[in-house]
Amino acid sequence: MARYIHDQNKVVLVHESGTYAATSGNGVWPGQVTSHSIDDAENKIEGRYFGTGDRSYDTMDLGPRDVTGTITYNPQNFMTVFMAIGSVYDASSGANVLHTATEVNTDARQSAFTSGPLNPLRSFTIEDSKTAVGTGTNFIRTINGIVPNATSIIATQGEKVRVEQTYVGQTLTFSSGNTTSVTTDTTTPYLWSSTTLTMGGNSIVTAKDITLEINNNVTGPHYLNGSRDVSVPFPGNRDNTLSVTLDLASETAKALYETYYKDNTEFNATLDFNQTSTGSQHAAFTLSGCRITSMENPSELDGPTETTVEVMIENVSAQEWTSSVAGLNFNPW
Repeated sequence: MARYIHDQNKVVLVHESGTYAATSGNGVWPGQVTSHSIDDAENKIEGRYFGTGDRSYDTMDLGPRDVTGTITYNPQNFMTVFMAIGSVYDASSGANVLHTATEVNTDARQSAFTSGPLNPLRSFTIEDSKTAVGTGTNFIRTINGIVPNATSIIATQGEKVRVEQTYVGQTLTFSSGNTTSVTTDTTTPYLWSSTTLTMGGNSIVTAKDITLEINNNVTGPHYLNGSRDVSVPFPGNRDNTLSVTLDLASETAKALYETYYKDNTEFNATLDFNQTSTGSQHAAFTLSGCRITSMENPSELDGPTETTVEVMIENVSAQEWTSSVAGLNFNPW
C-alpha cells in the first residue's frame, strides 16, 4: 500500500479536436499550478415511497452528472485566460509570437474547434493525476469538454501573479495507468513587479491589489437526450469587473472620485504585465467602457488613506507576446 503524496500530483492540459470534448494532441504545461479541486457530483436521486414498511430510504438512482472545478496557478502565459475572453488566434510568428483575444457573442463560431451542433465555447481537457509506487496504482481523473466559467487574474504586491479559474466540464473518466507526459516550463512567472495599471490615462502607481475577473456565467444543461452528462454548455450574461485597492494619491484622487465615480464618466483602462525587457513575455489587457460602481475612502488614525475601487467593464480584449517555444502556440486552442 502507498499513500498519494503532494509531490507526485500533476495537472496537465490537453488539446481537444474539432469535436466538442474529444481529446487530441499532447500534454501542455498550464503554468505553476498550486491548487486544483474537482467537484465530481453524481447527484444521486434518493427514493422513498409507500408500501415498503420502512422509514429509511428505499432506492438510490443515478442522477444528472456534473463536473466542475477550480484551478489556481501562477501564469507563465495567459493561454486559458485568453480562452475565457473568447476568440483566440496567433497574429504573428517568429522570435516573439503575438497572440490576441477578443470577445465573441453567441452568434459567432470562434474557430474549427467550436464546430458541431449547439455552438459550443472553445474547450480543452484537464488531466489530474496522483502517482504512487507500483503498476496500475495511479489515481487519474480526466475531465473533457472544459469551458472557463469565472476567471480572475490577481496581482498582489510582493507576490507572484496568480490565476484562479472555475470551469464547467462535460465528462470525467478515471484510470490507473500511465499519466500524460508534459515538459516543464522554467520561464519565470509574471510577478507583481511586472504589473502596471492605467485608468483613463492615469497611472495608478500606488496599487496594492488588483483583480480582473472575466465571468461568462456558464450553464451546463441536462437535456432529455439519453445521457446523464452535461450537454454543450452555453454562456449567460458576461460580467467583467476590476477591483483595485490602492493608497489614495493626489495625482489621481480627483479623477477617480469626482470624474469617474460621482459624474459616472466612462473611461478605458489597461492592465499590463511586462516580464522581460525583450518583449518575449508581455501581456496587455485592454478594458473599455469602464465605470466605477463604488469607491471607499475611509479616514483612519494611522497610515495612508487606502481606497478600494470597484469597476464594471463593458469589453475586454488582450494581446500577449511569448517566445516561440513548443507548446506556447495558442492557435490550437
